Amino acid sequence: MSNPDMETTSAKPTIRLIGLGETGVKLVETLAMIAPEGVEAHSLDTDNRSLSRCHQSRTHLLGQTIPCGLGTGGDSALARAAVESDSDDLAGIVEGAELVFIVAGLGGGTGTGAAPVLANLAKRTGALVVGVAATPFDCEGIQRCNQATGGLRDLKQVADAVFHFPNQDVIVMEGTDIALNQALDIANRHLCEAVLGVSRMLLEPGLLNISFGDLQGAFRGRHSLGSVVHVKADGENRAEAVVRKLLTHPAARGGEALQEASSVLIHLSGGEVTMAEVDAVTTAVNSYASGVGTVVGVCGQSDGAALQATVVIAQTGKLAEPGQETLSNGQSSSLGSSNTFDVPGADSYLDLGGEVPAGNNRGSFAYTPPAPTADTLTPECRENLIREAASEEPNRANRRKIVQEMLPLEIVSKGRFENSEPTIHKGEDLDQPTYIRRGAVLN
Repeated sequence: MSNPDMETTSAKPTIRLIGLGETGVKLVETLAMIAPEGVEAHSLDTDNRSLSRCHQSRTHLLGQTIPCGLGTGGDSALARAAVESDSDDLAGIVEGAELVFIVAGLGGGTGTGAAPVLANLAKRTGALVVGVAATPFDCEGIQRCNQATGGLRDLKQVADAVFHFPNQDVIVMEGTDIALNQALDIANRHLCEAVLGVSRMLLEPGLLNISFGDLQGAFRGRHSLGSVVHVKADGENRAEAVVRKLLTHPAARGGEALQEASSVLIHLSGGEVTMAEVDAVTTAVNSYASGVGTVVGVCGQSDGAALQATVVIAQTGKLAEPGQETLSNGQSSSLGSSNTFDVPGADSYLDLGGEVPAGNNRGSFAYTPPAPTADTLTPECRENLIREAASEEPNRANRRKIVQEMLPLEIVSKGRFENSEPTIHKGEDLDQPTYIRRGAVLN
């Protein structure tokens, strides 16, 4: 006879949170304290100092023999090498998970370089991989913004979806007079809400449930920038207030994100949720996302009287159009809310060992990943590079040869020595430069 309690427990998906770099570690530490029961939290960094402050999550120091626990200094290639050196241990962390959240701040070294490689490891185990990424403020400089663009692109190539929150959106929301610590708190809160909202809708039992299969159907293989909007309101007109906050949320972009969605998941929770409130929220969402598959979940459990709404917006990724350019300030269109992505190819070192997709529909980016060092090249990667070089070898003979021509050099004037007697030695005028006397070819 089967045990109903065991079946219920096994029906819940295994969710793992993995924080990369200083920003990711801080967020995962916070999430580990408030996440639903059953969510595993891991903190990974190349800097031992940030891991020493972790008390809620399991820690792992990346690349102990490469950066020596002192960080990468913003070098994303060094972070990739650190992850690859520990790939066997990291494979054990993601093994057996149905859903893996990779939380990182992009623009530095560890999060930017390690997130795509770790996402690739998680994908190989069959997990649904969702990236949760923050990108820098504009004031942090073009170099960090360009590096964040490349990291977001590479992460999106591998992960099923990426929940992306630009820190600059805080300035748009709150204005430039906001204190820096408050701006960072708001940005971190939005990222945490994305992870918590998805985790709770999958793990907490409700009156109407959203299953893990619904989430897989929305995100699996789409390689897109998804959005998660979490809002709450209380009072007599709490449903109307939730709808208003939902549409003014920066991730919803005034309803534009809903119009571009391929599927939408709506999860409501609160004390005594009425049918009128469910209808008000779903009608408002469907008015923008008409003709889109919508899944609704309702949970009656709540800590207070507030009505909470979590809306997960999934978009179908599409290839970048030829000639698509980055903006002059280094912010690529894929860094914001665009849903374009690039197929892994010659400009990414994530899949050099695999087959390169046919076609040449890759756009240009301001960021180009640095070449891997000899120590970090895998055998498959090295064979692929040799094969590419061999295919180019026949073209070398067809290249136009460079012909060195003699420059028409001659003495026009001797200046103040014009009226002087020339210095003759063994029949040569030593007042003339040697290369003219001997007819040497200048390079």
